[in-house]
Amino acid sequence: MRAVFVALPWSRLGDVALILEGLRRLNRRARVITLDGRSCQTAEGLIIQADGGVEEPVPPDAGLCVIPGGLYEADSWGDLRLHRYLRRFSTTGGYFAASGEGLLCLASAGILGGLRFTAPVSVVQAHEPLFRHAIFEPGPVVMDGNVISSDGSDAQSFLQAVFDRLNVRS
Repeated sequence: MRAVFVALPWSRLGDVALILEGLRRLNRRARVITLDGRSCQTAEGLIIQADGGVEEPVPPDAGLCVIPGGLYEADSWGDLRLHRYLRRFSTTGGYFAASGEGLLCLASAGILGGLRFTAPVSVVQAHEPLFRHAIFEPGPVVMDGNVISSDGSDAQSFLQAVFDRLNVRS
């Protein structure tokens, strides 16, 4: 099983650092993709080097797509190239692990329709039309279908939920 990490400009690594580190300890480094295949800066000021871009094919054995929260502009989470990539990934049978504002990416791509999810209340309220076809549940982590969502408040519970769903131990 391979993992894909979607690094958007101003991604917040703290939300998903435990997941990425857990994958690394299992020798399952996540493939890093960005919108254009070039490096991008995180909210923490780090530069992330990309392995590829969202216009490349989804790896056939990809089982996890990690989407962190961040200080995203609408042109990032609303990018049609990203939507196509996420929709292609959703056909692989893999899981999405999305935290905080990362849920905007899934909602705007139409992937959350009918599913339960969590995210920061302020994000859901500010972008209510995007989430109108999904069911918001407050709490640190919610799993439904192929989406594991986090409001960003409990990284350890998020890690545990992701690894439990993947049936792996860190």
